[in-house]
Formats: sequence, structure tokens, C-alpha cells
Amino acid sequence: MAVNWLPFLGCLSIAFGPSVTLFLCTAAKEAQAVILLITSAFFWLLSLLLSSLVWLAVVPLRKHLTLTLVFSVLFQEALRILFVLMVKKTNVALSRISRETTDLFHGPRYSVISGLGYGVMSAMFMYVNVLAEASGPGTYYTPGSPRMPIFVSGALQASVMTGLHVCWGLLAAEGVENRSLPLLAFVTLSHLLVSGLTLMNEAGVSPVYAIVCAYTSLALIGTFTFKRFKGNVKPFFKIQ
Repeated sequence: MAVNWLPFLGCLSIAFGPSVTLFLCTAAKEAQAVILLITSAFFWLLSLLLSSLVWLAVVPLRKHLTLTLVFSVLFQEALRILFVLMVKKTNVALSRISRETTDLFHGPRYSVISGLGYGVMSAMFMYVNVLAEASGPGTYYTPGSPRMPIFVSGALQASVMTGLHVCWGLLAAEGVENRSLPLLAFVTLSHLLVSGLTLMNEAGVSPVYAIVCAYTSLALIGTFTFKRFKGNVKPFFKIQ
């Protein structure tokens, strides 16, 4: 029984290690950044609540996972845009009463933190229930991949989704700031595409293909995001 804690801790590190590292680099030392992260995670929960209500209200959706996924992504992106707008209004209000700075919640670092809140909450709902079984006796495999435990594939998918949400958070914030509909459409469509990869598991296809495609998407979207911010990573972190 004790031996099974090793894969549990390993999968936990894969799924949430990058998130913890990014949190320590961006938000851990600043109370308002932590509040922003928690609020962002709450907005993701609101999108989940709306998706659940639609799923309960529209009975045919219960038999069509693809449509449920589409509604879920649309709600997530709509709430992301709403969150960015709320943060902008909050920044304006706080700048009127703060004498220290006029940009309390403005800049790439806060967009990273917002995306991180979205990503961590998404990863937790995606993977925590699976991870809870990793400490028990035995292991589980997906029908499409009898050699890769579901704990490992789930950890890799949770990790990559967190990274993607960080990129989407940056791009969505820039899209709202510049009123760029093409950029917001890109965020939504790429989110739909990556989320659609999870449907491969339902078809009995090996999760390796979905994982490779997801990490390829992260590399491409991450490069695109990096170039849009001119390769300057310093504003993303709390560097003294």
C-alpha cells in the first residue's frame, strides 16, 4: 500500500508542479495577485455551473458529449472576457483611491495570474478524482492504451491544459484591451480544438495521440503568445 504513494506523488507533481512554480514566480508574494487568482478560479466555476444548468435543462445534450463540450468552452470563454472587463473596471476604481499606482491589476503578469487561476481550477476538476485512486492498490488503463496508466495520461493532460489557459488568458486580455475580435475568436476556436481532443478517449483511441497534439498546440500557441509580447518575459514575473 505504501509503495503506491510513489506514483501518486509523481502524478501530482506532473499535474500541478508547473502551476505551483508559476504561482510562486508570479503571485505568491503579493496579496492582490492571490486574490486575482482566486477570483479567476471562481469565474471558471461559474462557467461550470452555467454549463451544468444547460446540461440539465436541455435533455438532448445529455446524449451528445460533443455539444456539451462546445457549450462548456463557450461559457468558459464568455466568463473569461467578462472577468477581464470586471478587472479593468476594478482597476479604474482602485486607481482613483490608490496613491501608489494607477495600474493595480494591469499588465501581462496579471493576465498570466488570471489564466493560471482558470487553468488550476480546470485541472483540479479534470484530474483530482482520478488522482485520488492513484494511491490505492492496483492501477487503471484506458482501452486505447493498455501500457499507459490513466493516472499518467490524466496528469499530462491536466498540466498541458493549465499552460494553455495561461496563454489564452494573456491573449484574451490583449483581445479585450485592443477590441480585437479575431484574437478572441482565435482563443475560443483553439480552446474548442484542444478540448475536442479529449473526445478521442471516448472513441477508444490511445490517449498518447491526444496528449501529443495537446502539447504541440501548447508549443504553437505559446510561441504565438510569446511573439505577440515581443519575447519579453520580465513583465510576466515578480522580478525585483
